[in-house]
Amino acid sequence: MAANIEQVTAQLTRLVRAKTGDPGASAHSLETLPGHAGFSYSFILERSTPTATPAGKFVVRMAAPAVKISGPADIQRQARIMASLAGTRVPVPPVLWHGDEPEFFDRPYFVVGFLDGFKLGESMLPRPHLQRLARKGVETMAALHNLPWQPRVYAFGEPFPLSEEMKRLDYLLDRPTLDPAVVARAPELRERLRSSLPDNARIGCVHGDFQWSNVLFNEERPVCVIDWEIALCGATLLDLGWICFFSDPASWVNRDLVATSPLSADEIVDTYAAATGFPVSRDEVNWFRSFAGYRFGVITCFNLMLHRRGKREDPQWEETALSAPRMFEHGLEMLG
Repeated sequence: MAANIEQVTAQLTRLVRAKTGDPGASAHSLETLPGHAGFSYSFILERSTPTATPAGKFVVRMAAPAVKISGPADIQRQARIMASLAGTRVPVPPVLWHGDEPEFFDRPYFVVGFLDGFKLGESMLPRPHLQRLARKGVETMAALHNLPWQPRVYAFGEPFPLSEEMKRLDYLLDRPTLDPAVVARAPELRERLRSSLPDNARIGCVHGDFQWSNVLFNEERPVCVIDWEIALCGATLLDLGWICFFSDPASWVNRDLVATSPLSADEIVDTYAAATGFPVSRDEVNWFRSFAGYRFGVITCFNLMLHRRGKREDPQWEETALSAPRMFEHGLEMLG
C-alpha cells in the first residue's frame, strides 16, 4: 500500500501543479477512504504562496484500472452530478476538477472538497438528537426530489423506467448458479411487483442508494450526501423505499444490520410526506418498499454467488444472505 500511496502522491502533485499553474504546489498526507467504485484518497493541497487558493484538504477519486468506464465506474459522471447540485438544498462537496487526461492517472478522476462530518450510526449523540438529524436527512432527500430534473439530464441521464430496472434485475436473478435456498420466493415477488407496477410514478433526480451511511452530518444538519455512483432520473420513491427498507427490522433476520436507524420506516414516510409538498400514496410507498427489498435481495443472491465461486470474494455476503429469504417474504407482505 505504501508504494501505491507514493505513486498516487506523485500523480496528484503533477495534477495540482497543472491545474493551479503553481509549479510549487504539492499534494501530501494521503489517506485511503472507503468505497467500492474506484479508489479514493483524502489529501492536503499545499501552495507555494500561503494565501493562494485552492488549498487545504480535498478528496480524489479515480476509476479502478482495467474496468469499463460506465455505470458506477463512470467517475466523471459522478462529478457532473455533484456539480449540477451546487447551490441547492442538497449538500455536496464542491467539484474542483475532473477529467481523463492520461498524463495524470491514466484513467478518469475527480477532485472535490473534503467536508468533515459523521454518520448517524457512528455517533454517540442522544437518540432524540439523532432523530432530529435523521428527519433533516429525509428532508434533504425530499429537496433532491423537488429539484427540476430536466435541466440536469445532461448529468443524471434521461429518465430510466421502472420496467427497465426490473429487467436489469432479471439479468442477476435468472441464473442457475444462484443458491435456490437464498433465492427462495424472489420469482414470486417479481411477478407480483411486475403485475402491480405503478403507472404514474413521479419522476425526478434520484440518488439510488440513499441510506444513512451515505449522508454525513454535523451536530445541526446534513453537510454532505456522498456516493452518487448509481444516481439517475427516475421514480423518486425509489429512494424513499430504499431508506425505509434499510430502516425496517422486519426485512432482516439479523436485526443488528438496521439498528443504526434513528427513525422507523413509518416515521421516515411521514417526514418525507410533510417535506415533499406532493401527495404520497401509502400503497405506492409500499410498492417501492417491497421493490427495495426485492432489489437488495437479488443483489445479495448475485454477490453471494460471485463470492462462493471465487470471482469476487467478500464473506460479508454470507451473513447478509441469511436475511435474503426474509426480504422477499416481507416484500410480499408489503404488497398485501
